[in-house]
Amino acid sequence: MGPDGDCLKESEIWAEAAFFLPAGADTTSGLLCAALFYLSKNSGPYAKLAREIRSTFNSADDIKVGPKLAGCKYLRATIDETLRISPPAAGTLWRELCTTDKDDEIPLVVDGHVIPRGVQVGVSTYSIHHNEEYFPDPFRFLPERWLDSETSTPQSKITQDAFVPFSVGTRSCAGKAMAYEQSSLVLASIFWYFDFKAAPGELGRVGGGSPALGKGRERSDEFQIYDVASAKHDGPVLSFHPRDDVLGGLINNQLK
Repeated sequence: MGPDGDCLKESEIWAEAAFFLPAGADTTSGLLCAALFYLSKNSGPYAKLAREIRSTFNSADDIKVGPKLAGCKYLRATIDETLRISPPAAGTLWRELCTTDKDDEIPLVVDGHVIPRGVQVGVSTYSIHHNEEYFPDPFRFLPERWLDSETSTPQSKITQDAFVPFSVGTRSCAGKAMAYEQSSLVLASIFWYFDFKAAPGELGRVGGGSPALGKGRERSDEFQIYDVASAKHDGPVLSFHPRDDVLGGLINNQLK
């Protein structure tokens, strides 16, 4: 139904579908690519996540939405850290301060500045996620910061409040829960079946930064994203090796 209770026109339905498809696919695929990039570059988090997945589940069929998957704390921390350091929607999600006929309505004040009605306001998700006041050592891939955020400390509250990959409020992403479920299932399944690492040589550097890319993009261990509604990216290129003790199960599942 439309805002006035009328049925949506076919053109409006097509417009909504054209938005939902990339919003629900590009963002999750970008998140997964970034997660695999960072895990291939950071042996400590890789080993911790592999150990958690392989000790939690008894078989690939056991990997499904439920208490076991939800209980994988390091998996969730890895996803959150990926969303922080390379958010799929990295730019500014603008909001307009609506006009009103009320003369006595309290004005919006941000850091001492009065924001007039009708003005669009916003903050870059990438920028706030890399502010050292909110996230110490912001360019380091550190899933442990999210395990620490479960404790009640002033820093943990700041960290949680500044984490906005899905935006906040009434306009926050409707697919947030689905994004966590999809990415958790995919990453858990990958770690159950495979070991992986960055491809050898130049291919293994695809997706990372370089001084040749310009200021702000020189970090080779940062997955490079480009803000085009959702994040555009390149790579990573990885080498996957089936785990010997689960290879038979992988083949059987493919033959089903």
